[in-house]
Amino acid sequence: MQDTPRPLGLIRPFILTGGRTSSTRSGLRWETLVETLADRARLAKTTEQRTVLSLAGRPISIAELSAYMHLPTQVVAILVGDLVDMGAIRIHQTDPVEVELSALTRMIERVRAL
Repeated sequence: MQDTPRPLGLIRPFILTGGRTSSTRSGLRWETLVETLADRARLAKTTEQRTVLSLAGRPISIAELSAYMHLPTQVVAILVGDLVDMGAIRIHQTDPVEVELSALTRMIERVRAL
């Protein structure tokens, strides 16, 4: 894995999103997997977008990006939405119900194992 970016300190999240509080992509959830499209890194306009593209060389969730970048998931979702609109990132669609059911099943199995 690449070096983990340092926290941004005093930069406010709304500055990173241009004051926006939601993404143009309403289907982006914390578990959504995203992946950089080959040769698209040049499309990034900001340091944060370049960081997303470098971390998403393999499928990675918005929650993981959020943790690596030390940013709220909603801010990362907005950045990802912008990159999808630019054609720099691909979204791996998942069925939210399927994800939730599989997560619940794993939790039940782990509780039973106790």
